Amino acid sequence: MSLIHSPAPQRLRTLMLLVSLCLLPGTVLYAWQFGVVVWLQTFWCVLLALGFEAGLLRLRGRNVREGLSDLSWLVLGLILARALPLLVPLWMIALASFAAVVLCKHGSGGLGRNRLNPAMVGLGIIAICFYQLLYPAPSNHAPWTLALSAEQVLLQQLQLAPRLAFDAFAGATQLTLDQFNPITPNLSGLGYIAGGLVLGVLKVIRIEIPLAMLASAALLCLATGHSPQESLYNLSLGGFLFTAFFIATDPVTSPDTPAGRVLFGAIIGLLTELIREFGLYADGLCFAVLAANLLVPQIDRLALCIQRPWYGERPALKLHGTGAVSG
Repeated sequence: MSLIHSPAPQRLRTLMLLVSLCLLPGTVLYAWQFGVVVWLQTFWCVLLALGFEAGLLRLRGRNVREGLSDLSWLVLGLILARALPLLVPLWMIALASFAAVVLCKHGSGGLGRNRLNPAMVGLGIIAICFYQLLYPAPSNHAPWTLALSAEQVLLQQLQLAPRLAFDAFAGATQLTLDQFNPITPNLSGLGYIAGGLVLGVLKVIRIEIPLAMLASAALLCLATGHSPQESLYNLSLGGFLFTAFFIATDPVTSPDTPAGRVLFGAIIGLLTELIREFGLYADGLCFAVLAANLLVPQIDRLALCIQRPWYGERPALKLHGTGAVSG
């Protein structure tokens, strides 16, 4: 069935299922690189997204079975699981899920009406309020979570065991810590690129957003004194590739016009790199995405002013509520 001409509910279900499938290669590689904690965190995020979604649908007097059938809760759970730091306790996962589903998605009126990306809202609350409680982020250079068993992970998530002994969380990237090591590739990033390119070919996402993100971040990294090789490696750090293809491309919280999407992606890439180089946080992706989300109306107006002399008329804008990548 055509993704374009099928009925809206069926098309939305198909899109959400397709996005979920395209997330799998990156998630599998992420778990292979960092351990069973990835699968357990994914389980909790999907379960909580389902629970909060069903509860809100019932409170709003909607048909729960019909409301859940669009699978937006599944995509949101999968995205939030990857976005959150690894080994956060269950209550933090629940808080982030509540913020994403209840406060952002349903608080804005439901699917397709949210101005901010729900997963980034959940992550932002955790990053701002509980920064000092987070474990050091495992990296390609030091994948320390790989050694943890399922039992150890569950005990940490449920807070039934003492915190693991680690040094304080360093607010810096591997480049600023002089840990540049191109021999340790970000395997999950390759999986997210592959999944994102499939979505781009099928016109589910607009590829100009991730391309603009990658280009702007790499150029600013070069401008701050890093070598070309370091600048390219910098793009593989943290969740940059995942965010570029699966979060920034959310059609509800990104611009409508091609020029607007390029500017939107460039803003996210530049803000992320500025935070990495000069900010407190090791990775400022969620703050960069949320800031760009807030600028979308202004970006669209600017892009329309630029495009009007070329197109001769106002480009059609999307209809909110018809679909979203991240719920």
